[in-house]
Amino acid sequence: MALVILSYHVLVRMGHERYERVTAVGYSCVVFGWMTVLSVRQPTSSLSLLGYVQLPVNLAPFGSLIFTSIIVPQASFVGHLAGIVVGYAVAWGAFAWMNWWWTGALALALATAVATSLDATTDLFDFPAARRLRSMLIATMPAGA
Repeated sequence: MALVILSYHVLVRMGHERYERVTAVGYSCVVFGWMTVLSVRQPTSSLSLLGYVQLPVNLAPFGSLIFTSIIVPQASFVGHLAGIVVGYAVAWGAFAWMNWWWTGALALALATAVATSLDATTDLFDFPAARRLRSMLIATMPAGA
């Protein structure tokens, strides 16, 4: 998902205005990622397209990307392509270092970032315990911060 959002950001900065109004990313990028992982792990099998064409399984994600783009033009080409890229990264072991400790640490960092953002933009954390915690944190900060 982060790759999709980053890709949209880069496309908007490059002057592609139609990506400015993209407000949601569906689950299909994850499906394309899993399809890519399976195609890398079983490269010898083939896929029959409508009974006429035999497509090697390692090309199936790209075939599905093209087919989806033709049949459903409003589908997120960037999102599906990002799913394929991340699928290759997962299949080739780019995230092999990820264990339960790192998962917990990253989840805690994400939860802290979301809570900080919500605290800065809404009144969601406006209750006595949160006010006390906030005042204690401010009191422990250095004077110039």
